[in-house]
Amino acid sequence: MSQRHWFWTAFVVLVAYLALLAWLGVTLSPAQAETMFGEEGGFEDLSAVFWLGLAAAVLVARPIRLPHRVGMALVAGVLAAREEGWHKKFTTDSLFKTDYYQMAGVPAMEKVLAGIVVLMLLAIVLWLLVAGAREMVARSGWRRPWGMAVLFSLGLAPLLKAVDRAPSILHVRFGITLPESLEQLMLAFEEGLEFALPVLLLVGLAFYLADRQLRRATVRPG
Repeated sequence: MSQRHWFWTAFVVLVAYLALLAWLGVTLSPAQAETMFGEEGGFEDLSAVFWLGLAAAVLVARPIRLPHRVGMALVAGVLAAREEGWHKKFTTDSLFKTDYYQMAGVPAMEKVLAGIVVLMLLAIVLWLLVAGAREMVARSGWRRPWGMAVLFSLGLAPLLKAVDRAPSILHVRFGITLPESLEQLMLAFEEGLEFALPVLLLVGLAFYLADRQLRRATVRPG
């Protein structure tokens, strides 16, 4: 089967998965939803596993330059640590939250070191985004399954963050409290799609490697 066929198959699976998340968000009891989608729920734990799987897969993806492989694996590993809260073992609270740097009880040196780590990670992410954009332009990636999968994943990430923060922002700034049923549905989509992010990127990586192999076979003489 062609890559296009696999791409549309993956799209149908994603739509079915969204329908499943909607059904779970509507039908689960609050306790069941917390067990499945909460901070220490099953989706959170599985998400970390898939981020680590993505890190391992990227490291052995030889068509990608080694520095880029190491950078992507590092970012995926950090995201796995964030999902499981491993980074909080080294700091008073999450170094990815702005509130952490305003806490009075946190030593100044700890804040400085945490800030340096975050800035270094941001620099790596920006470097990877620039490299990825160049690859996307050079290979017309936006028209290929691997590029569409990656672009969709990158666009989905900030949207999920917005969904995560929306109930709190609406309540604190505007005094609007969403119905519990709607908050649970939003939680199901947010955590469920957050879990799907590394899977989508793994699919994009598989498409990319297949595309590179096909192109090498096409230009090979004889």
